[in-house]
Amino acid sequence: MAGTGVLTFAFALAVPFIGPSHPRDLGPVRVAAEFESVSVQGLARGGPRVQDLARPEVVAGRADPTAEPVPEPTAEPTPALTATMPPAQAVLPALPDPPTSGVVLASWYGPGFYGNRTACGHTYSPEIVGVAHRTLPCGTLVTLSHAGRLVTVPVIDRGPYIAGRTLDLSNATRLALACPDLCTLSMRIGP
Repeated sequence: MAGTGVLTFAFALAVPFIGPSHPRDLGPVRVAAEFESVSVQGLARGGPRVQDLARPEVVAGRADPTAEPVPEPTAEPTPALTATMPPAQAVLPALPDPPTSGVVLASWYGPGFYGNRTACGHTYSPEIVGVAHRTLPCGTLVTLSHAGRLVTVPVIDRGPYIAGRTLDLSNATRLALACPDLCTLSMRIGP
């Protein structure tokens, strides 16, 4: 989300400087000076910082005495840009601690995570055997049974972060248990 904000900010800064694609698209512009006339082509439009100030009327080379004087522009330092982002907030709602044994609901995670590091320091791949659990320590062995199959695997990652689910199975563990996308299985700690 921060990347989107940065891109939006950069685009907003660049928009005032984007003009027509070719100078001849603007057409000739005539600028009248007090005693001469000059033809200028290809003037770019000004940025949002330019303000049109009221000019005093000039009659016969003299300024109107009743008109207010125009203040001379002064160069002021541009303040440094600072990010004013709200403090980081927890994106995920607080979930109750998942059970560590009994009949639990499990899902699996795969292709989008391959090549990433797990919370326990492993490189996640389709061949890695293990489960993700939110609270059990890394390396804790859990015995799982589903559809008459029994496997003992270590905790290798953190998750799942969906209410009601206790485990995220690696692809290899899911295949070993013959578990579809979601499955109800029996879990206990230890071999």
